[in-house]
Amino acid sequence: MLDKETFKNAEGKLYGYFRDLNEISILEIECKDLEDELEYVERKICGNRKRIRQLKRHTARLNKVLTIPPMSKEMMDFTTYKYKLNKSVDWISNKMYGGVRSTAYRRCGEILEDVVKWTDVHAIAE
Repeated sequence: MLDKETFKNAEGKLYGYFRDLNEISILEIECKDLEDELEYVERKICGNRKRIRQLKRHTARLNKVLTIPPMSKEMMDFTTYKYKLNKSVDWISNKMYGGVRSTAYRRCGEILEDVVKWTDVHAIAE
């Protein structure tokens, strides 16, 4: 028969052993989940970076058109309202031209003509 102290030590070692085994299995599962998540996150980041490169290539020419020949502040404001903020020409006419719709439509036409002209110029230069 074991004395009380030896019994407690042996029992403590067994409890510790199985507690450690349990913790090992929990940590291994957590590591596996994190590795899977990391794979997913890395794939997602890679896909996003690829899409960013595609979009930059796609927008490069129009970016030149909008930035290299300096547009007036009025034209840039109009372009921002219409195409970035998706405001209607009526809304823009109220905001910029005191409600005169014909001026707003004329400006829209002028902007589009400039964009087409400068797009052609940049297409020839490339």
